[in-house]
Order: sequence, then structure tokens, then C-alpha cells
Amino acid sequence: MRKVVLGTAGHIDHGKTSLIIALTGIDTDRLPEEKARGITIDLGFAYMDVGKDLRVGIIDVPGHERFVKNMLAGATGIDLVMFVIAADDGVMPQTVEHLEILQLLGIKHGIIVITKKDLVTEDWLGLVKEDIKKLVNGTFLQNAPVKVVSSTTGEGIPELKEALKELVLGIKEELVQGTFRLPIDRAFTIQGFGCVVTGTVSNGEIKVGDEVEILPSKESARVRGIEVHGEKTDLAHRGQRAAINLSGVKTSDVRRGCQLSVPGHLEPVQMVDCSLRYLPTTRRPLGNGERIRFHIATSEIMGRVILLDKEALKPGEDALVQYRLEEPVVAERGEHYVIRSYSPCRTIGGGEVLRAAHTKRLKRFREEALAPLRLLIGGTDLEIIEQAFLEPSGYLLSDEEVSRHLNLSISRVSETINELAKRGILVNIKDNSRTFSVHREKLSTLAADILKHLEEFHKANPVKKGVESAALRARLPKDVPVPLITRALTDLQEKGVVVASGQRVAMTSHRIILSESDKNIIKSIEDSFLKDRFAPPSLEKVLPKDPSERDKYRSFINLMAEEGTLIEVESALYFHAKAIEELKDRLEKSIRERGSVTAAEFRDLVGTSRKYVIPLLEYFDRIHLTKRVGDKRVLYTT
Repeated sequence: MRKVVLGTAGHIDHGKTSLIIALTGIDTDRLPEEKARGITIDLGFAYMDVGKDLRVGIIDVPGHERFVKNMLAGATGIDLVMFVIAADDGVMPQTVEHLEILQLLGIKHGIIVITKKDLVTEDWLGLVKEDIKKLVNGTFLQNAPVKVVSSTTGEGIPELKEALKELVLGIKEELVQGTFRLPIDRAFTIQGFGCVVTGTVSNGEIKVGDEVEILPSKESARVRGIEVHGEKTDLAHRGQRAAINLSGVKTSDVRRGCQLSVPGHLEPVQMVDCSLRYLPTTRRPLGNGERIRFHIATSEIMGRVILLDKEALKPGEDALVQYRLEEPVVAERGEHYVIRSYSPCRTIGGGEVLRAAHTKRLKRFREEALAPLRLLIGGTDLEIIEQAFLEPSGYLLSDEEVSRHLNLSISRVSETINELAKRGILVNIKDNSRTFSVHREKLSTLAADILKHLEEFHKANPVKKGVESAALRARLPKDVPVPLITRALTDLQEKGVVVASGQRVAMTSHRIILSESDKNIIKSIEDSFLKDRFAPPSLEKVLPKDPSERDKYRSFINLMAEEGTLIEVESALYFHAKAIEELKDRLEKSIRERGSVTAAEFRDLVGTSRKYVIPLLEYFDRIHLTKRVGDKRVLYTT
């Protein structure tokens, strides 16, 4: 069955709830206070079938100015609106404000219903229609059908049902796509079942048994049961009003304004970059840094508006803004929002979210901050997706990450990324079984950064063959992924600019140039290690007493270690390579003859002290010549 969500809107006491009763037989006022006072305070829900396989879910919203925030929560996710105006009152303050809100939320379909026909004359009704025509001129309701009814007598109700049916048939049904998301508008406990939340599924689908994440708290829960319009089902999808029974969470931990989604899909933020339309009906300019009420999905959060491209915003003007909020919020690019003044509380504007992921504090009037936001408003897919890779966080991104950050379908993103790769703008990089992309500009910048660090290293260490890979990575920005560094080094090697040997990297132009004096020093160091080859000198004995010369000697020892003349058996303990080879031969021969060797037997074999024996045996274990079994060593292959 095709399902559509219908919302009401209009001033208090204009007959919205009575109209729903006349259409469905369901009284949406459920609270005792609503019954006592005769007004709608919170959201109410109903449904009706307007034809075969055509079910309309209905959200009844309060009309009183004190409950506009509840109205905003109910307007989330509706497909069309029933804009209600009482014939005896005509256009009233909340009539205007509700229309402004609907415009700001991007609602595209609606019907105008004039109620209480039985209370007025035809002449008065004609005047009301003229006022309504002026009100909706230039809005999405400009060409909407107008139906006149009386909920008391039933006049016009059949015609209204037929008009709703035509509207529903004319609405393009959205495909079930994207990742599941449901803004919560109610949370309550049912005895024997526990926590139940309700809302309109704004994207994707959810099944019984699925794990979900409650945002912004990021608590996990599991779907125990689903109802759509009072009927149990195993599945709820985009565009449906759903009640979801959750296990693993307390009702006290969930409230209106929270959202359900797939674990890890959305990240709560406290800064959101947006476009803003400041309503022409506002009475004064909006100042930078003003405190406002930020309404998005079913949440209301206090925050401040930062005007990025204007000193102040006059009524009717547009601006690029950043909201800095007092609590975390969940938002996606393209989502509509509304702002209300802090006090007195009135709707003053709204717009679309341009960026909610990886945003940072933006400086005002900076073109480098404004240009990407303008691109997000009017750019093509190619421009917008390329921009995502130029963002500070856009080093290596998968198609799925871009899809999530930009709130675009994965097929649309993959097609665009492939096109950008064909044009040479993006470069694909494989890491294990996953494929990522990077902007060629960022790859080139990284390569230049690597060359700069190599040049600096060679200048500071002229007798070192190269820098260790780990040390090179430590010199680069921490957020640069290792696969990207590997790709940049590979490109530099293919160009013949860089050479990598083992764990060391160097520029191909680098040459170690030693003077005769340097060569003599190296020869003297080597002789000292050859003299007592099985009991080599400590570094302290090798290094000169003159402090100004010690760093030079250390660099020569490091060079000898790099070239393999000296072997570092443990930290700061070196043996000459010839001594190590001789010790290996003796140890291997002895084990083959005896079957195993103890530390004491090895000490006697080479005639050295335990000070050197234990580090040597542990070194031979590390290079897999031997392995330790109890207090003995056997050959590693044994």
C-alpha cells in the first residue's frame, strides 16, 4: 500500500482537529489538558484510506503561538499540508507564521481548507477567499486547490477526500534509498514492551531485529517491534509514520529531538554551516552573534548565528551563516531548518544545511570560507564532489564517505568520482580490499612536502644514507593516511626523484661525501671494534672527549651501521659484522654437534663475558638463527 504523510497547519481554534475527526473518525487530542481546554497542545496522529492502496497518515499540529515548536516538530517529514483557515476568523497571526514555516521547510504540496462554512454568509466567505489569495501569492500554495467545508454538518467533506486522493496520486513516490533515519517526535513506555518511539521515517528502511543508534547520545538499541498506523509489520520505510519498540534502552534516555539511525552513520555536531533566508516580515535587522532557537527535524536547540558575509541581515535578505549551538545536533546537507528569535519567540527565518560534517569555526568575510559554501548552493555534482576532496579532511575518501558527507545517493557519487578520475582530477588508491580517492592537487602537495623534508634531513644529516620511513611519516601532518604517503612515495620513485631501500628513504641526488679526515676517523672506529671483536668497546669509549666532536663520531657510527659494517645487537651495543658472522658460524656448528647450547656453553665457546652473551643470544633469536627452549638454544629450523 502506498503511504503518504499529511500535516495540518493553521491558527488556533480554526478547526484542524475537528476536521480530522470528520475525515477519519479519529480524535487526535489525546492529552487530558487538551480535552479540558479544547485546544491542541501537542502532536496528534491519525490515518485514513482515500482509495484502494492509498493510505494517508495524518499529523495534527497545535495552532497556538506558545506551541509553535511542537508544530515544527510535526511538520518534519510531511509530504503535503492541509492548510486550515476558519471562515469566521479568516487569516490570523499563526496562519501567517505557519505558512512562513512551511515555506522555509521546503514543503511542495498542499491544499487550502476553509472550515466553519456553516458560521458565515457567502459574501463573508468571498472576502476570506480574497484574503487567502493575497496571503498565498508567490508561495507553494499559490495554485493549490481550495475546499470549503463544515466539520459540524459534514458539508464539503466528501469533496475534500476526493481532492486529497488526487493530490496523493500526483505526488511522486520517493524510492526507498539511503541510510535509515527517523527523527523522534514522541517517546513513551508501554507496559510489557518497554520503550516505544514514534516518528516519520525520513530515509531508508528499518526491520525488526535491526540494531539502531540513538542520537545524539550514540546509545545502541535493537528494534523489538514495528507498527505503522496501528498495524504490526516487520518493515518500515521512507515516508511512513512508524512506532518502533526498542530494547536495550530506557524511555528516560530518549526524547523528542533524538533520532534513530544506523550505528556510525551520523555524527552529532555543534556547528552547522547553512544558507539563511531572513523573513521580510521581521521587524529589525539580525545582528551577528545573536542568540536564536534552531529548529531542525524534531529538535529545538539554543545557539548563536554567525553572519559570514554580512555585518547585519536586513528583513528579506539572504546570507551564508554558521550556527554555533549549545548542544549537539544531527543534521545532513540539504536538510531544511527554521530559526526563531530567542525572545520574544517568533519565526524569523530558515534555509538549508550546507555542511554539517567536519565543519570548523569559520572566519567572517573570508573568501576561502565563503567560496565552498556558495559552491554547495549552486554547484554541479562534479564541482561539489571535487570540493569535498579539497576540504582539510578530504585526504582519502571512499565513495560511501562522500555519499554520507554530501547526502547524495551512492550511485550518483560513484558515477561522478569515476568521471573525475577519468579527467585526472582524482586519483584512486587501493588499501587492502577497499578503494579510496584523493585529489591530485593534495597528492602533489604531499609529494612536495616529502621532498622538502628529505632535503632538510639530508642537509642536517649529510653522512646518513636516508631517513627511516617512520621518522619521515612523523614529520608529515598527523591526519595524512599511511596509504596516501605510500602512494606519494611510489610516484616519486617512479619519477626517479626518490629511492627507498629497506625502511629508509632518500633523494636519488643525495651523495655521502667523506673527506680524508672523515675516512681516517671511520677507519679508527672500525679498528677499535675489530681489536676486541667478541668484547667490543662501549660507545662512551669510542666517542672523543671533546663535546664538539661527539656528534660527528655518532654520525659515522650510524653510517657504518647503515652500511652493515657494524651491527647493533641491542641499543648502543655494536659488534663488527665480521665478528657477528664468526659467532654465527661457531654457534650453528656447536648446536649441530651437541643438539643445543646453553648461555654458559656459548660463553665458554667464544671466551667472552655474560654481559655480551645474553644480548648476542637474544639477537640470534630475533634473526631466527636460534630459538630458546627452556634455558637452551636450538636452531630455529629444528
